[in-house]
Amino acid sequence: MITEDRIIRVLPADTPGLVRAVEHVIDDRWLRAYAASVGDTRPEFFDLEHSGGIIGHPVFPVCIEWPLVEHGAPGIELTVNTLRLGLHVSHQMRLHAPLRPAQRVRTEAELYLAEARTDATLIATRFRTSSSTGELLVTTILHMLYRGVRLEGSKTPDYPHEVTPRSGTDLAPLAKFKVDATNAVIYTECARIWNPIHTDIRVAHAAGLPDTVLHGTETLARAVSTISRAGALPAGAVITGIGCRFTGPVFPGATLTVSAADLSEDSVAFDVQDSDGTSSISDGSITFELPS
Repeated sequence: MITEDRIIRVLPADTPGLVRAVEHVIDDRWLRAYAASVGDTRPEFFDLEHSGGIIGHPVFPVCIEWPLVEHGAPGIELTVNTLRLGLHVSHQMRLHAPLRPAQRVRTEAELYLAEARTDATLIATRFRTSSSTGELLVTTILHMLYRGVRLEGSKTPDYPHEVTPRSGTDLAPLAKFKVDATNAVIYTECARIWNPIHTDIRVAHAAGLPDTVLHGTETLARAVSTISRAGALPAGAVITGIGCRFTGPVFPGATLTVSAADLSEDSVAFDVQDSDGTSSISDGSITFELPS
C-alpha cells in the first residue's frame, strides 16, 4: 500500500479488482430528487403521471458512477491527501438508452488512462452501465488532474478520448442562473455525491479556496437543462451524448451565463461563463437524435 503523498502508482495488470462494479435499483424518488436539485422539473423528469413514466435527467448517470471513484479511480494507488488534490477536468457521456424507475443496473469502472503531464498526473476512468438483461445504457469517461503529483507507471488507451479545445464557433447567450450557498448542499443530498469541499467552508478554506465550490456536474446539468428549455435543440430531440471541460471553479454568489450554437445537424456547442467572463465550462457539446 502506498503511504507517500503526491504519488500515484498504477497497479500491475494482474492485480485483483482492477475492474470495480456496483449495482443500483433506480427509483422515482432518486430521479425526481436529482431533477429538482438542478431546477429541472419538466414532466418527463418529475411528473409521476407523465405518459410513459419518467426518465432520468441526462446527467443523472453521474450519481450511479460516483461510488466507484469516491476513493480514487480503480487500478491505481494513492493516499487520501493525494486524492484530495484531484480536479475534475473533463466529462464525456454516451447515453445509449434512458434510465427509468425500477431498473436494476450494474455499473463497472476501470482505469482508462494514466498519463504524466508537466508537474501533474492525468487519470481517466471509463464507466459502463448496463441493465439486468445486459443492455448497454451509459458509457462515460471522466478525467481527473492531480497537480504536483508524480506518476509511477502508465496506462495508454487504444485511442485518445479527451475533450479538446474548440475554435471558430460563435456562441449566443441563452440564459443565466445564480448560484448560492444552498445549491451544493441540496445537490449533494439529492445526487448522493458527497465531497466536503462542496459543502464545508472549513474544508474549502483548508484547501486554500475562498468558499465552497459548486459540483462541476451540477453546473453541467443546469447547462444541459437550460439549453433544452431554451429551444436550442429541435423539438423531440433525444440527447445521446454530453461532453465538456471544467475550466474554472464556481463559488456561491456567481451568476452564470449559458451560451450555445449549432455545431452540426445533430450537435450543439455550449459553454458556461461567470459574469466576469471566467469560464467554468468550456468546449461543451451535446449530441442528439430525432425520433424516427
